[in-house]
Amino acid sequence: MSVRSIIIGVAACLAAQLCAAYWSGKITSPLWSIRSDQGKVRWLEIHNLSSAAAEGMFHVEVMERMSADAPSKYKTLAPHMAVTEQALRASLVAPLGKGSVFPEAYDAGYSRWKAADAVKRAFVCKVSVNACLAESPPN
Repeated sequence: MSVRSIIIGVAACLAAQLCAAYWSGKITSPLWSIRSDQGKVRWLEIHNLSSAAAEGMFHVEVMERMSADAPSKYKTLAPHMAVTEQALRASLVAPLGKGSVFPEAYDAGYSRWKAADAVKRAFVCKVSVNACLAESPPN
């Protein structure tokens, strides 16, 4: 096997992984699983699903728990995150049937984001939810 064949094979493999991480279907559910470290379950809840298209942005809450833990034993990674559609699609793995949590943490985070947005300092995730979790403090 030539070096060129190996490089083409590796490039094709990487491209397939990147494409697989992009959700191209309709976003009709408010609850979605997203990629997480082994042994953990990570998901998000879209709080403005019905108005996101008109607003041009999704407002989500991101949660995580250990796979072996009860569903009620979760932690909030980001009470609120504003996300572009492209960044959201780059994050979604599959829709979920349940996983909604009480909205108080989200409501407080969204209020802080709106105040920052009013003075043009609000963070908007444009890459992927996991990448943005790593680069910005949750609000």
